[in-house]
Amino acid sequence: MGLKWKKLLPGGFQIRMTALVTAVVLLVSTVIMLMIEVRVRTDYGRMLNDRLEENLVAITRIMEQRLLRVEASTNTIAVLAPQMLSDCKSVDSLLIHAITAVDDVRGVSMVFDKNIVPIGGGYLERYACYDENGNIILDTYINGPELEKDGNWQKCFVEGLPEWGELVLSDTLSVVSYFEPLTDREGKCLGMLYSALPETYLTSFVAEYKVRKDMDISIYKSDGDAVVLPDDYILELSDEDLIERESIIGHIGWKVILSADKKIIDRGVRKAMSAIVLIFLLMFICIYLVVRFTVRYVSGPFIAEKRRTEKEKAIMENEMQLASAAQNELIPHVFPPFPDRKGLDISACLHPSRQVGGDLYDYFLHGDSLYFCIGDVSGKGVQAALFMAATHYLFRSMVAGISVAKAAGQMNSSLCADNEKCRFVTFWMGCLDLTSGDLEYVNAGHDAPMLVSGGSVGTFPSSVDVPLGVLEGVDFVPGKTKLLPGDTLLLYTDGVTESMDAGRQEFGRARLSKILETVSDADASGVIEIVLDEVRRHSSGTPQSDDITMLCIKFIGKETKNQ
Repeated sequence: MGLKWKKLLPGGFQIRMTALVTAVVLLVSTVIMLMIEVRVRTDYGRMLNDRLEENLVAITRIMEQRLLRVEASTNTIAVLAPQMLSDCKSVDSLLIHAITAVDDVRGVSMVFDKNIVPIGGGYLERYACYDENGNIILDTYINGPELEKDGNWQKCFVEGLPEWGELVLSDTLSVVSYFEPLTDREGKCLGMLYSALPETYLTSFVAEYKVRKDMDISIYKSDGDAVVLPDDYILELSDEDLIERESIIGHIGWKVILSADKKIIDRGVRKAMSAIVLIFLLMFICIYLVVRFTVRYVSGPFIAEKRRTEKEKAIMENEMQLASAAQNELIPHVFPPFPDRKGLDISACLHPSRQVGGDLYDYFLHGDSLYFCIGDVSGKGVQAALFMAATHYLFRSMVAGISVAKAAGQMNSSLCADNEKCRFVTFWMGCLDLTSGDLEYVNAGHDAPMLVSGGSVGTFPSSVDVPLGVLEGVDFVPGKTKLLPGDTLLLYTDGVTESMDAGRQEFGRARLSKILETVSDADASGVIEIVLDEVRRHSSGTPQSDDITMLCIKFIGKETKNQ
Protein backbone atom coordinates (compact mmCIF):
# COMPACT_ATOMS: atom_id res chain seq x y z
CA MET A 1 0.00 0.00 0.00
CA GLY A 2 3.05 2.24 0.18
CA LEU A 3 2.39 3.21 3.81
CA LYS A 4 5.43 3.71 5.97
CA TRP A 5 5.83 2.67 9.57
CA LYS A 6 6.02 6.20 10.82
CA LYS A 7 2.80 7.12 9.03
CA LEU A 8 0.98 4.21 10.67
CA LEU A 9 2.32 5.14 14.09
CA PRO A 10 3.13 8.87 14.09
CA GLY A 11 5.03 10.40 16.96
CA GLY A 12 8.29 9.77 18.72
CA PHE A 13 10.06 6.47 19.34
CA GLN A 14 8.51 6.00 22.80
CA ILE A 15 4.95 6.47 21.49
CA ARG A 16 5.52 4.06 18.59
CA MET A 17 7.01 1.40 20.85
CA THR A 18 4.18 1.81 23.36
CA ALA A 19 1.61 1.42 20.60
CA LEU A 20 3.39 -1.68 19.27
CA VAL A 21 3.58 -3.32 22.71
CA THR A 22 -0.07 -2.51 23.34
CA ALA A 23 -1.10 -4.10 20.04
CA VAL A 24 0.90 -7.27 20.77
CA VAL A 25 -0.59 -7.54 24.25
CA LEU A 26 -4.09 -7.11 22.84
CA LEU A 27 -3.51 -9.87 20.26
CA VAL A 28 -2.06 -12.31 22.79
CA SER A 29 -4.80 -11.51 25.28
CA THR A 30 -7.49 -12.22 22.70
CA VAL A 31 -6.01 -15.67 21.92
CA ILE A 32 -5.70 -16.49 25.62
CA MET A 33 -9.29 -15.46 26.34
CA LEU A 34 -10.59 -17.65 23.52
CA MET A 35 -8.75 -20.65 24.95
CA ILE A 36 -10.03 -19.87 28.44
CA GLU A 37 -13.61 -19.60 27.16
CA VAL A 38 -13.45 -23.15 25.70
CA ARG A 39 -12.12 -24.53 28.99
CA VAL A 40 -14.67 -22.63 31.09
CA ARG A 41 -17.55 -23.82 28.90
CA THR A 42 -16.47 -27.48 29.35
CA ASP A 43 -16.03 -27.15 33.10
CA TYR A 44 -19.27 -25.26 33.57
CA GLY A 45 -21.24 -27.90 31.64
CA ARG A 46 -19.79 -30.63 33.85
CA MET A 47 -20.60 -28.59 36.95
CA LEU A 48 -24.20 -28.09 35.81
CA ASN A 49 -24.69 -31.84 35.30
CA ASP A 50 -23.32 -32.54 38.77
CA ARG A 51 -25.58 -29.94 40.26
CA LEU A 52 -28.65 -31.38 38.55
CA GLU A 53 -27.85 -34.83 39.93
CA GLU A 54 -27.33 -33.48 43.46
CA ASN A 55 -30.57 -31.51 43.42
CA LEU A 56 -32.52 -34.40 41.97
CA VAL A 57 -31.38 -36.69 44.79
CA ALA A 58 -32.26 -34.05 47.41
CA ILE A 59 -35.72 -33.38 45.93
CA THR A 60 -36.57 -37.07 45.69
CA ARG A 61 -35.47 -37.63 49.29
CA ILE A 62 -37.58 -34.75 50.60
CA MET A 63 -40.72 -35.95 48.82
CA GLU A 64 -40.24 -39.56 49.91
CA GLN A 65 -39.78 -38.46 53.52
CA ARG A 66 -43.01 -36.46 53.43
CA LEU A 67 -44.94 -39.34 51.85
CA LEU A 68 -43.57 -41.83 54.36
CA ARG A 69 -44.56 -39.54 57.21
CA VAL A 70 -48.19 -39.49 56.06
CA GLU A 71 -48.16 -43.25 55.49
CA ALA A 72 -46.76 -43.97 58.95
CA SER A 73 -49.30 -41.74 60.68
CA THR A 74 -52.22 -43.25 58.74
CA ASN A 75 -50.99 -46.81 59.30
CA THR A 76 -50.79 -46.26 63.06
CA ILE A 77 -54.41 -45.12 63.21
CA ALA A 78 -55.47 -48.00 60.96
CA VAL A 79 -53.98 -50.51 63.41
CA LEU A 80 -55.72 -48.97 66.43
CA ALA A 81 -59.09 -48.28 64.83
CA PRO A 82 -60.53 -51.89 64.66
CA GLN A 83 -60.09 -52.20 68.40
CA MET A 84 -62.22 -49.11 69.10
CA LEU A 85 -65.13 -49.45 66.71
CA SER A 86 -67.55 -50.10 69.55
CA ASP A 87 -66.86 -46.68 71.07
CA CYS A 88 -67.80 -43.67 68.97
CA LYS A 89 -65.80 -41.31 71.19
CA SER A 90 -62.68 -43.42 70.73
CA VAL A 91 -63.11 -43.28 66.96
CA ASP A 92 -63.43 -39.49 67.09
CA SER A 93 -60.33 -39.19 69.25
CA LEU A 94 -58.41 -41.27 66.70
CA LEU A 95 -59.60 -39.01 63.90
CA ILE A 96 -58.54 -35.92 65.82
CA HIS A 97 -55.16 -37.45 66.57
CA ALA A 98 -54.68 -38.37 62.91
CA ILE A 99 -55.55 -34.90 61.60
CA THR A 100 -53.15 -33.19 64.03
CA ALA A 101 -50.29 -35.68 63.79
CA VAL A 102 -49.02 -34.42 60.42
CA ASP A 103 -48.84 -30.76 59.40
CA ASP A 104 -51.19 -29.69 56.60
CA VAL A 105 -53.40 -32.81 56.70
CA ARG A 106 -56.81 -31.29 55.97
CA GLY A 107 -59.04 -34.25 56.70
CA VAL A 108 -59.14 -37.86 57.95
CA SER A 109 -62.02 -40.30 57.29
CA MET A 110 -63.01 -43.84 58.30
CA VAL A 111 -65.37 -45.66 55.92
CA PHE A 112 -66.95 -48.87 57.29
CA ASP A 113 -68.32 -51.91 55.51
CA LYS A 114 -72.15 -51.91 55.55
CA ASN A 115 -72.07 -55.33 57.24
CA ILE A 116 -69.95 -53.99 60.08
CA VAL A 117 -71.98 -50.86 60.67
CA PRO A 118 -75.38 -51.47 59.06
CA ILE A 119 -77.10 -48.17 58.31
CA GLY A 120 -79.84 -48.55 55.74
CA GLY A 121 -77.68 -50.43 53.25
CA GLY A 122 -75.16 -47.56 52.97
CA TYR A 123 -71.56 -47.19 53.95
CA LEU A 124 -71.01 -45.10 57.06
CA GLU A 125 -68.18 -42.58 56.89
CA ARG A 126 -67.03 -40.74 59.99
CA TYR A 127 -64.62 -37.90 59.27
CA ALA A 128 -62.73 -34.99 60.81
CA CYS A 129 -61.72 -31.85 58.89
CA TYR A 130 -60.82 -28.19 59.43
CA ASP A 131 -63.29 -25.38 58.90
CA GLU A 132 -62.47 -21.89 57.54
CA ASN A 133 -61.36 -20.72 60.99
CA GLY A 134 -59.01 -23.65 61.56
CA ASN A 135 -61.33 -25.50 63.97
CA ILE A 136 -61.74 -29.29 63.74
CA ILE A 137 -65.19 -30.47 62.68
CA LEU A 138 -66.44 -34.06 63.29
CA ASP A 139 -69.27 -35.27 61.13
CA THR A 140 -70.83 -38.32 59.45
CA TYR A 141 -71.52 -39.05 55.81
CA ILE A 142 -73.46 -41.95 54.25
CA ASN A 143 -71.97 -43.33 51.02
CA GLY A 144 -74.27 -45.03 48.55
CA PRO A 145 -73.75 -48.32 46.60
CA GLU A 146 -71.56 -46.45 44.07
CA LEU A 147 -68.73 -46.68 46.62
CA GLU A 148 -68.31 -50.35 45.70
CA LYS A 149 -67.08 -49.28 42.25
CA ASP A 150 -64.55 -46.76 43.61
CA GLY A 151 -61.01 -47.80 42.73
CA ASN A 152 -59.59 -46.82 46.12
CA TRP A 153 -62.28 -48.84 47.94
CA GLN A 154 -61.62 -51.82 45.67
CA LYS A 155 -57.89 -51.62 46.36
CA CYS A 156 -58.31 -51.39 50.13
CA PHE A 157 -61.45 -53.47 50.83
CA VAL A 158 -61.15 -56.17 48.18
CA GLU A 159 -57.38 -56.46 47.78
CA GLY A 160 -56.45 -55.26 51.27
CA LEU A 161 -53.65 -53.02 49.97
CA PRO A 162 -52.81 -49.39 50.79
CA GLU A 163 -53.02 -46.88 47.94
CA TRP A 164 -52.13 -43.29 47.10
CA GLY A 165 -55.21 -41.90 45.42
CA GLU A 166 -55.61 -39.67 42.40
CA LEU A 167 -55.00 -35.94 42.63
CA VAL A 168 -58.44 -34.35 43.22
CA LEU A 169 -58.95 -30.74 42.05
CA SER A 170 -61.49 -28.61 43.95
CA ASP A 171 -62.42 -24.94 43.58
CA THR A 172 -59.87 -23.82 46.15
CA LEU A 173 -57.53 -26.76 46.76
CA SER A 174 -55.77 -29.67 45.05
CA VAL A 175 -55.92 -32.69 47.39
CA VAL A 176 -54.09 -36.01 47.34
CA SER A 177 -55.15 -38.82 49.70
CA TYR A 178 -53.53 -41.92 51.15
CA PHE A 179 -55.84 -44.93 51.69
CA GLU A 180 -55.19 -47.70 54.24
CA PRO A 181 -57.44 -50.80 54.82
CA LEU A 182 -58.97 -51.37 58.28
CA THR A 183 -58.49 -55.04 59.21
CA ASP A 184 -59.20 -56.93 62.43
CA ARG A 185 -56.91 -59.46 64.05
CA GLU A 186 -58.21 -62.26 61.82
CA GLY A 187 -57.34 -60.21 58.74
CA LYS A 188 -60.94 -59.41 57.87
CA CYS A 189 -61.35 -56.02 56.17
CA LEU A 190 -63.76 -53.77 58.07
CA GLY A 191 -63.41 -50.71 55.88
CA MET A 192 -60.78 -48.15 55.01
CA LEU A 193 -59.05 -45.13 56.51
CA TYR A 194 -57.68 -42.28 54.43
CA SER A 195 -55.85 -38.99 55.07
CA ALA A 196 -56.37 -36.07 52.71
CA LEU A 197 -53.71 -33.41 52.40
CA PRO A 198 -53.03 -30.52 50.02
CA GLU A 199 -50.76 -31.27 47.11
CA THR A 200 -48.70 -28.27 48.31
CA TYR A 201 -47.65 -30.26 51.41
CA LEU A 202 -45.65 -32.56 49.16
CA THR A 203 -44.44 -29.94 46.67
CA SER A 204 -44.14 -26.65 48.59
CA PHE A 205 -40.36 -26.84 48.61
CA VAL A 206 -40.36 -26.98 44.81
CA ALA A 207 -40.81 -23.18 44.63
CA GLU A 208 -37.41 -22.73 46.28
CA TYR A 209 -35.80 -24.49 43.34
CA LYS A 210 -37.95 -22.89 40.62
CA VAL A 211 -37.13 -19.41 41.84
CA ARG A 212 -33.50 -19.89 40.77
CA LYS A 213 -34.61 -19.84 37.12
CA ASP A 214 -31.68 -22.05 36.09
CA MET A 215 -33.61 -25.28 36.58
CA ASP A 216 -37.20 -26.44 36.73
CA ILE A 217 -38.99 -29.33 38.49
CA SER A 218 -41.93 -31.36 37.26
CA ILE A 219 -43.57 -34.29 39.11
CA TYR A 220 -45.78 -37.02 37.62
CA LYS A 221 -47.71 -39.92 39.16
CA SER A 222 -47.11 -43.48 37.96
CA ASP A 223 -50.11 -43.28 35.62
CA GLY A 224 -48.64 -40.20 33.92
CA ASP A 225 -50.85 -37.57 35.58
CA ALA A 226 -48.96 -34.39 36.44
CA VAL A 227 -48.66 -33.31 40.06
CA VAL A 228 -46.35 -30.36 39.31
CA LEU A 229 -46.15 -29.08 35.74
CA PRO A 230 -42.95 -27.56 34.32
CA ASP A 231 -42.86 -23.82 33.75
CA ASP A 232 -43.88 -22.51 30.34
CA TYR A 233 -40.35 -21.58 29.34
CA ILE A 234 -39.30 -25.25 29.73
CA LEU A 235 -42.21 -26.44 27.57
CA GLU A 236 -41.16 -24.03 24.84
CA LEU A 237 -37.61 -25.39 24.63
CA SER A 238 -36.63 -27.86 21.95
CA ASP A 239 -34.91 -31.17 22.81
CA GLU A 240 -31.59 -29.72 21.61
CA ASP A 241 -31.81 -26.87 24.15
CA LEU A 242 -32.95 -29.03 27.08
CA ILE A 243 -31.06 -30.97 29.74
CA GLU A 244 -33.16 -33.45 31.78
CA ARG A 245 -32.54 -35.77 34.71
CA GLU A 246 -35.22 -37.96 36.32
CA SER A 247 -35.72 -40.28 39.28
CA ILE A 248 -38.53 -42.50 40.67
CA ILE A 249 -39.87 -42.36 44.22
CA GLY A 250 -39.57 -46.12 44.69
CA HIS A 251 -42.52 -47.49 46.64
CA ILE A 252 -44.94 -44.83 45.30
CA GLY A 253 -43.86 -44.76 41.69
CA TRP A 254 -43.99 -40.98 41.23
CA LYS A 255 -41.50 -39.58 38.73
CA VAL A 256 -39.46 -36.44 39.46
CA ILE A 257 -37.93 -34.68 36.44
CA LEU A 258 -35.32 -31.93 36.78
CA SER A 259 -34.92 -29.79 33.64
CA ALA A 260 -32.52 -27.01 32.68
CA ASP A 261 -31.97 -24.74 29.70
CA LYS A 262 -28.62 -25.27 28.02
CA LYS A 263 -28.39 -21.50 27.59
CA ILE A 264 -27.57 -21.16 31.28
CA ILE A 265 -24.17 -22.59 30.38
CA ASP A 266 -23.66 -19.60 28.11
CA ARG A 267 -24.74 -17.25 30.89
CA GLY A 268 -22.32 -18.90 33.29
CA VAL A 269 -19.52 -18.66 30.77
CA ARG A 270 -20.28 -14.96 30.25
CA LYS A 271 -20.07 -14.32 33.99
CA ALA A 272 -16.76 -16.13 34.25
CA MET A 273 -15.41 -14.34 31.20
CA SER A 274 -16.50 -11.01 32.66
CA ALA A 275 -14.19 -11.60 35.60
CA ILE A 276 -11.36 -12.55 33.25
CA VAL A 277 -11.98 -9.49 31.10
CA LEU A 278 -11.82 -7.35 34.24
CA ILE A 279 -8.36 -8.73 34.94
CA PHE A 280 -7.22 -7.93 31.44
CA LEU A 281 -8.82 -4.51 31.74
CA LEU A 282 -6.63 -3.77 34.73
CA MET A 283 -3.67 -4.79 32.63
CA PHE A 284 -4.75 -2.42 29.88
CA ILE A 285 -5.07 0.35 32.45
CA CYS A 286 -1.47 -0.22 33.39
CA ILE A 287 -0.53 0.04 29.74
CA TYR A 288 -2.53 3.25 29.49
CA LEU A 289 -0.62 4.68 32.43
CA VAL A 290 2.62 3.86 30.71
CA VAL A 291 1.38 5.54 27.54
CA ARG A 292 0.19 8.50 29.57
CA PHE A 293 3.57 8.83 31.25
CA THR A 294 5.26 8.76 27.85
CA VAL A 295 2.93 11.31 26.28
CA ARG A 296 3.53 13.74 29.12
CA TYR A 297 6.92 14.59 27.72
CA VAL A 298 5.43 15.36 24.33
CA SER A 299 2.38 17.27 25.54
CA GLY A 300 4.15 19.18 28.31
CA PRO A 301 4.28 22.55 26.48
CA PHE A 302 0.64 22.32 25.49
CA ILE A 303 -0.39 21.60 29.08
CA ALA A 304 1.65 24.58 30.31
CA GLU A 305 -0.09 26.84 27.78
CA LYS A 306 -3.48 25.54 28.85
CA ARG A 307 -2.71 26.23 32.51
CA ARG A 308 -1.58 29.75 31.65
CA THR A 309 -4.84 30.34 29.77
CA GLU A 310 -6.91 28.99 32.65
CA LYS A 311 -5.00 31.22 35.08
CA GLU A 312 -5.71 34.28 32.94
CA LYS A 313 -9.35 33.27 32.73
CA ALA A 314 -9.52 32.93 36.53
CA ILE A 315 -7.94 36.38 36.94
CA MET A 316 -10.46 37.83 34.50
CA GLU A 317 -13.38 36.18 36.30
CA ASN A 318 -12.10 37.56 39.59
CA GLU A 319 -11.87 41.03 38.08
CA MET A 320 -15.41 40.64 36.75
CA GLN A 321 -16.62 39.72 40.24
CA LEU A 322 -14.87 42.77 41.69
CA ALA A 323 -16.41 44.95 38.97
CA SER A 324 -19.85 43.49 39.74
CA ALA A 325 -19.39 44.20 43.44
CA ALA A 326 -18.26 47.76 42.70
CA GLN A 327 -21.22 48.29 40.39
CA ASN A 328 -23.66 47.08 43.04
CA GLU A 329 -22.21 49.56 45.50
CA LEU A 330 -23.15 52.45 43.19
CA ILE A 331 -26.89 51.87 43.41
CA PRO A 332 -28.95 52.06 46.60
CA HIS A 333 -30.20 48.79 48.11
CA VAL A 334 -31.82 49.74 51.43
CA PHE A 335 -35.63 49.98 51.34
CA PRO A 336 -37.39 52.02 52.47
CA PRO A 337 -34.55 54.51 51.99
CA PHE A 338 -36.11 57.49 53.83
CA PRO A 339 -38.06 56.12 56.81
CA ASP A 340 -38.64 59.62 58.22
CA ARG A 341 -40.48 60.73 55.06
CA LYS A 342 -44.02 59.36 55.60
CA GLY A 343 -45.41 60.54 52.28
CA LEU A 344 -43.08 58.44 50.15
CA ASP A 345 -42.41 54.73 49.54
CA ILE A 346 -39.58 53.57 47.23
CA SER A 347 -38.34 50.14 46.13
CA ALA A 348 -36.17 48.93 43.25
CA CYS A 349 -34.37 45.93 41.78
CA LEU A 350 -31.55 45.32 39.30
CA HIS A 351 -30.81 41.83 37.95
CA PRO A 352 -27.99 41.89 35.36
CA SER A 353 -27.89 39.23 32.65
CA ARG A 354 -24.12 38.96 33.18
CA GLN A 355 -21.83 39.56 36.13
CA VAL A 356 -21.80 43.24 35.24
CA GLY A 357 -24.56 45.09 33.42
CA GLY A 358 -25.41 48.39 31.80
CA ASP A 359 -28.65 49.26 33.63
CA LEU A 360 -28.85 51.75 36.47
CA TYR A 361 -31.31 53.44 38.77
CA ASP A 362 -30.74 56.03 41.48
CA TYR A 363 -32.52 58.57 43.68
CA PHE A 364 -31.68 61.10 46.35
CA LEU A 365 -33.37 63.83 48.37
CA HIS A 366 -32.52 67.49 48.00
CA GLY A 367 -34.62 69.42 50.46
CA ASP A 368 -38.26 68.53 49.75
CA SER A 369 -37.46 67.32 46.25
CA LEU A 370 -36.82 63.73 45.24
CA TYR A 371 -34.51 63.33 42.26
CA PHE A 372 -34.65 59.89 40.66
CA CYS A 373 -33.64 58.21 37.39
CA ILE A 374 -33.40 54.97 35.45
CA GLY A 375 -31.16 54.19 32.48
CA ASP A 376 -30.10 51.49 30.03
CA VAL A 377 -26.64 51.69 28.46
CA SER A 378 -26.16 50.29 24.95
CA GLY A 379 -24.30 46.99 24.82
CA LYS A 380 -23.25 44.69 27.65
CA GLY A 381 -20.20 43.72 29.63
CA VAL A 382 -17.44 45.76 31.20
CA GLN A 383 -17.57 48.66 28.70
CA ALA A 384 -21.29 49.13 29.29
CA ALA A 385 -20.72 48.95 33.05
CA LEU A 386 -18.08 51.71 32.88
CA PHE A 387 -20.42 53.94 30.85
CA MET A 388 -23.16 53.21 33.37
CA ALA A 389 -20.84 54.25 36.24
CA ALA A 390 -20.04 57.52 34.45
CA THR A 391 -23.75 58.23 33.93
CA HIS A 392 -24.43 57.54 37.60
CA TYR A 393 -21.65 59.91 38.67
CA LEU A 394 -22.95 62.70 36.42
CA PHE A 395 -26.50 62.28 37.75
CA ARG A 396 -25.32 62.57 41.34
CA SER A 397 -23.05 65.56 40.67
CA MET A 398 -25.09 67.70 38.22
CA VAL A 399 -28.81 67.33 38.92
CA ALA A 400 -29.43 68.79 42.37
CA GLY A 401 -30.76 72.35 42.45
CA ILE A 402 -31.35 72.80 38.70
CA SER A 403 -34.09 71.83 36.28
CA VAL A 404 -34.03 68.29 34.98
CA ALA A 405 -33.92 69.57 31.38
CA LYS A 406 -30.77 71.59 32.07
CA ALA A 407 -29.23 68.70 33.99
CA ALA A 408 -29.93 66.35 31.07
CA GLY A 409 -28.19 68.73 28.71
CA GLN A 410 -25.09 68.96 30.90
CA MET A 411 -24.95 65.16 31.32
CA ASN A 412 -25.34 64.68 27.55
CA SER A 413 -22.42 67.03 26.81
CA SER A 414 -20.17 65.20 29.26
CA LEU A 415 -21.08 61.76 27.85
CA CYS A 416 -20.58 62.85 24.24
CA ALA A 417 -17.03 64.02 24.97
CA ASP A 418 -14.36 61.43 24.08
CA ASN A 419 -17.04 58.84 23.30
CA GLU A 420 -14.98 56.92 20.73
CA LYS A 421 -17.02 53.72 21.14
CA CYS A 422 -20.24 55.67 20.38
CA ARG A 423 -21.86 54.47 23.60
CA PHE A 424 -25.20 55.96 24.62
CA VAL A 425 -27.72 55.53 27.40
CA THR A 426 -31.50 55.75 27.28
CA PHE A 427 -32.36 57.80 30.36
CA TRP A 428 -35.44 58.92 32.26
CA MET A 429 -35.16 61.22 35.25
CA GLY A 430 -37.57 63.21 37.29
CA CYS A 431 -37.86 65.64 40.17
CA LEU A 432 -40.83 65.15 42.54
CA ASP A 433 -41.89 67.93 44.93
CA LEU A 434 -43.01 66.01 48.02
CA THR A 435 -45.02 68.96 49.36
CA SER A 436 -47.17 69.44 46.26
CA GLY A 437 -46.89 66.25 44.19
CA ASP A 438 -45.59 68.24 41.17
CA LEU A 439 -43.36 66.10 38.97
CA GLU A 440 -40.98 67.47 36.33
CA TYR A 441 -39.21 64.92 34.13
CA VAL A 442 -37.11 64.36 31.01
CA ASN A 443 -37.24 61.29 28.78
CA ALA A 444 -34.02 60.75 26.81
CA GLY A 445 -35.00 57.83 24.56
CA HIS A 446 -36.25 55.57 27.36
CA ASP A 447 -39.48 53.56 27.72
CA ALA A 448 -42.10 55.81 29.30
CA PRO A 449 -42.84 54.88 32.93
CA MET A 450 -46.28 53.63 33.90
CA LEU A 451 -48.47 55.56 36.31
CA VAL A 452 -51.08 53.74 38.42
CA SER A 453 -53.66 56.31 39.49
CA GLY A 454 -57.16 55.61 40.78
CA GLY A 455 -57.02 51.95 39.72
CA SER A 456 -56.15 52.76 36.08
CA VAL A 457 -52.77 52.60 34.35
CA GLY A 458 -51.39 55.23 32.03
CA THR A 459 -48.10 56.51 30.61
CA PHE A 460 -46.58 59.95 30.30
CA PRO A 461 -47.69 61.79 27.15
CA SER A 462 -44.59 63.96 26.60
CA SER A 463 -42.36 63.62 23.53
CA VAL A 464 -39.21 61.51 23.79
CA ASP A 465 -35.79 63.08 23.23
CA VAL A 466 -32.66 61.34 21.93
CA PRO A 467 -30.58 59.19 24.34
CA LEU A 468 -27.68 60.73 26.22
CA GLY A 469 -24.31 60.47 24.48
CA VAL A 470 -25.66 60.46 20.90
CA LEU A 471 -25.68 64.11 19.83
CA GLU A 472 -24.10 67.20 21.43
CA GLY A 473 -26.03 70.44 21.93
CA VAL A 474 -29.47 68.84 22.30
CA ASP A 475 -32.06 70.98 24.11
CA PHE A 476 -34.11 68.55 26.17
CA VAL A 477 -37.80 69.32 26.58
CA PRO A 478 -39.16 68.75 30.08
CA GLY A 479 -42.55 67.26 30.84
CA LYS A 480 -44.73 68.07 33.83
CA THR A 481 -47.51 66.29 35.67
CA LYS A 482 -48.93 66.06 39.18
CA LEU A 483 -49.02 62.97 41.38
CA LEU A 484 -52.05 62.45 43.58
CA PRO A 485 -51.91 60.72 46.97
CA GLY A 486 -51.92 56.94 46.36
CA ASP A 487 -50.41 57.19 42.85
CA THR A 488 -47.74 54.63 41.97
CA LEU A 489 -44.99 55.31 39.43
CA LEU A 490 -43.09 52.35 37.89
CA LEU A 491 -39.91 52.97 35.92
CA TYR A 492 -38.38 49.99 34.08
CA THR A 493 -35.90 48.99 31.38
CA ASP A 494 -36.65 46.99 28.24
CA GLY A 495 -35.35 43.85 29.98
CA VAL A 496 -38.83 43.66 31.54
CA THR A 497 -41.06 44.16 28.49
CA GLU A 498 -38.76 42.33 26.04
CA SER A 499 -38.34 39.23 28.22
CA MET A 500 -39.23 36.20 26.03
CA ASP A 501 -40.78 32.82 26.73
CA ALA A 502 -39.81 29.53 25.03
CA GLY A 503 -41.95 30.50 22.02
CA ARG A 504 -40.07 33.82 21.68
CA GLN A 505 -43.14 35.83 22.71
CA GLU A 506 -42.27 39.07 24.53
CA PHE A 507 -43.69 39.96 27.94
CA GLY A 508 -44.86 43.29 26.48
CA ARG A 509 -46.20 46.58 27.79
CA ALA A 510 -49.81 45.40 27.55
CA ARG A 511 -49.14 42.51 29.92
CA LEU A 512 -47.27 44.82 32.29
CA SER A 513 -50.15 47.32 32.25
CA LYS A 514 -52.68 44.58 33.00
CA ILE A 515 -50.64 43.40 36.00
CA LEU A 516 -50.32 46.95 37.38
CA GLU A 517 -54.11 47.31 37.35
CA THR A 518 -54.22 44.77 40.22
CA VAL A 519 -51.50 46.26 42.47
CA SER A 520 -52.91 49.64 43.45
CA ASP A 521 -53.12 48.56 47.10
CA ALA A 522 -49.60 47.09 47.25
CA ASP A 523 -46.62 48.99 48.61
CA ALA A 524 -43.63 49.75 46.40
CA SER A 525 -41.77 46.57 47.37
CA GLY A 526 -44.90 44.49 46.69
CA VAL A 527 -45.28 46.00 43.22
CA ILE A 528 -41.67 45.12 42.38
CA GLU A 529 -42.07 41.54 43.63
CA ILE A 530 -45.35 40.95 41.75
CA VAL A 531 -44.00 42.23 38.42
CA LEU A 532 -40.69 40.37 38.84
CA ASP A 533 -42.49 37.09 39.61
CA GLU A 534 -44.67 37.46 36.51
CA VAL A 535 -41.65 38.21 34.30
CA ARG A 536 -39.80 35.14 35.62
CA ARG A 537 -42.88 32.95 35.20
CA HIS A 538 -43.23 34.16 31.62
CA SER A 539 -39.58 33.47 30.74
CA SER A 540 -39.28 30.23 32.72
CA GLY A 541 -36.96 27.77 30.98
CA THR A 542 -35.22 30.42 28.84
CA PRO A 543 -31.95 32.24 29.68
CA GLN A 544 -32.13 35.89 30.72
CA SER A 545 -31.04 37.92 27.67
CA ASP A 546 -31.01 41.44 29.12
CA ASP A 547 -30.72 43.27 32.43
CA ILE A 548 -33.99 43.53 34.37
CA THR A 549 -34.28 46.81 36.28
CA MET A 550 -37.27 48.49 37.96
CA LEU A 551 -37.78 51.51 40.21
CA CYS A 552 -41.15 51.97 41.94
CA ILE A 553 -42.18 55.23 43.67
CA LYS A 554 -45.44 55.38 45.58
CA PHE A 555 -46.64 58.90 46.46
CA ILE A 556 -48.54 58.34 49.70
CA GLY A 557 -49.44 61.96 50.40
CA LYS A 558 -48.23 65.52 50.44
CA GLU A 559 -45.74 66.45 53.15
CA THR A 560 -45.43 69.66 55.11
CA LYS A 561 -42.71 71.88 53.71
CA ASN A 562 -39.50 71.74 55.75
CA GLN A 563 -38.55 74.99 57.35
